[in-house]
Amino acid sequence: MSETTYILKLSSQSQVTLPRELRERLKIQPGSRLTVLVSEDNELRLSSKLPIKKHFGSLPGMWTGGDKDAAEYTRTLRDSMQP
Repeated sequence: MSETTYILKLSSQSQVTLPRELRERLKIQPGSRLTVLVSEDNELRLSSKLPIKKHFGSLPGMWTGGDKDAAEYTRTLRDSMQP
């Protein structure tokens, strides 16, 4: 995919609206979570991938939860942290 520049305007309520083309490209919809990376020179990088996903599966065999399912434990822990 080629690079595309989008110009966004900050509203009086400090919100930005993402153009439909960008939402479709990122495959996001209302309620989606986005990751914003800010570089040292204040450039923003927007991603529809959450930071933890890049590490998923990087430590196979490290789960020591006995007979507990690691995925279910992770879901329960994540859900308990939601507001």
